[in-house]
Amino acid sequence: MKKSTEKIIKIGYQNITLIEQESTFQNSFDSYGEFDHRKNTITISKDLSDLDYSCTLIHEIIHAVCYYYGLTQNGQPLDTENKEEIVVNNISNGITAVLKENPNVLKDLLKKLHNVR
Repeated sequence: MKKSTEKIIKIGYQNITLIEQESTFQNSFDSYGEFDHRKNTITISKDLSDLDYSCTLIHEIIHAVCYYYGLTQNGQPLDTENKEEIVVNNISNGITAVLKENPNVLKDLLKKLHNVR
């Protein structure tokens, strides 16, 4: 039986349920996480390393942002699965690396964002 925990992440106008569950990988090509716009969920394998979990969460959040802000609609920049995956993967890897190597960046951003009304 799968054990899972759930949290809510607000992305745009939606509340996304973040589900952490034990891996159900059938082969090495299965993903670490998935954004499902029909269910408004992001599911992530909870047995990942901290680095892989963090990068996967950022990756799936970017997928959700792209979807809810229209970038994946027909005629838009990420209108094919291949385009979307290449862009999201590179951006999430880059952001993860920046945050890992510069921990004060996230702290500084959080301070600034808490001052925004």
